[in-house]
Amino acid sequence: MKKLLGRGGPLGVFFEFPALLQLALVSTCAEMTWATLLIVLEYYFKDELLVGQTPQFVASKVALAFLAFTGAETLFKYPMGTLADRYGPRRFVLLAMGICTVTPILMWAFGSLLRHSVYSWVPFIPLRAFDGFAAAALWPAMSALMSRAVPREAKATAMSVFNAAYVLGLAVGPPLGLLIGHLLGTNLFVFPFMAGIMGAGFLLALRTVPHTAKMEGHVESMADDRAMLRGKPMLLRMMALYALSQVGVGLLAPTLPLYLGTQFGIEQGDLPKLLPIPALLVLAIALPLGRLPDTLGRAKSVWISYALAVAGMLGIAGSSLFKPTHGFNQLSLYVFGLGLVLMIVSYILGTPAWLGLTSLQVAETKQAQALSLMQTAQGVGVVIAYVAVASAGHFLSSFEKVRGRFHNKTFEHFRHYDTVPLSMWFWFALGVFALCLVGTILYVKEPQNQVVSNQEEERFNSTLV
Repeated sequence: MKKLLGRGGPLGVFFEFPALLQLALVSTCAEMTWATLLIVLEYYFKDELLVGQTPQFVASKVALAFLAFTGAETLFKYPMGTLADRYGPRRFVLLAMGICTVTPILMWAFGSLLRHSVYSWVPFIPLRAFDGFAAAALWPAMSALMSRAVPREAKATAMSVFNAAYVLGLAVGPPLGLLIGHLLGTNLFVFPFMAGIMGAGFLLALRTVPHTAKMEGHVESMADDRAMLRGKPMLLRMMALYALSQVGVGLLAPTLPLYLGTQFGIEQGDLPKLLPIPALLVLAIALPLGRLPDTLGRAKSVWISYALAVAGMLGIAGSSLFKPTHGFNQLSLYVFGLGLVLMIVSYILGTPAWLGLTSLQVAETKQAQALSLMQTAQGVGVVIAYVAVASAGHFLSSFEKVRGRFHNKTFEHFRHYDTVPLSMWFWFALGVFALCLVGTILYVKEPQNQVVSNQEEERFNSTLV
């Protein structure tokens, strides 16, 4: 136990910085809820609300729900990060978790009342938008709280804890939610269960998230932000590359679970048996791997992470070249699984390095602002991907109906558009990550001067205005 918790041990970061543990538990509750709602909603649409529709049509509606969440998160994340710097992060954490204790209850209520309606999926769209607003309020505030809990030389370590809490929520929440839905025969009752998890996180935050003094100075304006970015060209390039990489991520989110069913015959009841062991392995490496950028170098870690992402996407996309199967002991499934593992390792290594690089380029008082800018860039990329999947999926799945109304031979050439495989999105994602790898090698470097004081930052910005 001493080796585990002591300095240098896998969990030694909590010995060095005890406040990180409390913040990590709050973050885990939030991500457990959001990650579970994300994947359970996908199966709820496929198996209960949109039964009998083509995979592309289901993917389009799932992507629309994802778009509502991510669009709202992207729209509000920057102003929420700026306000968190101004008024203190605690109130934004509590606001976010309070909202998301209520929205799953409303999902359960609408799902019960409109079960047999043609438009039963529609109320979930605005509810996911409310969740997105809450996420915009929570994550910049939480990342700033974690960043302020450590000295500047340990910023990547703080971001690795932030990332590990996120991964823990992903590892525990979805398998648990899918298992509950499978055992009960419906995913409808998973929604109030997740409201309970978020409620527990709210109570924990109420007791443990510290009160912080309001920041001195004025609320940042867009002119201030432009000045900050003009003075930091690498930060601007990082935002563009981060947005591009999230296009690749966004192409996977609404399509992977559906692909598992069409390519491998893996349905909701199989996932709780398949996910726990990989999830625990991921959790075991999340903190040690997340701390690696502090010693290996953050820029080098970013390069390696994108190289792993390219290799992972080759495995995921390449599995579609095999014939569809319905057994677990298949070469194609192993190829897919290896690709997915490489993608996860890429995420665990790259995200804390990326956010650590961001925080090192700004003063202490502007970290929530800078991180929210980077997370806004992330949201823009995901929104672009969801718009692509939602619109293209709707077109591909509806073309057959349009063609059938005209009986024109011209349309006969397009009769297979409604059966375009979901794997098309994986090949697009592969190209996106390859571009990101080239871009990071060319443009992302380790900062020459890692320590920037608040006074130096203000003096530098004043010369640009």
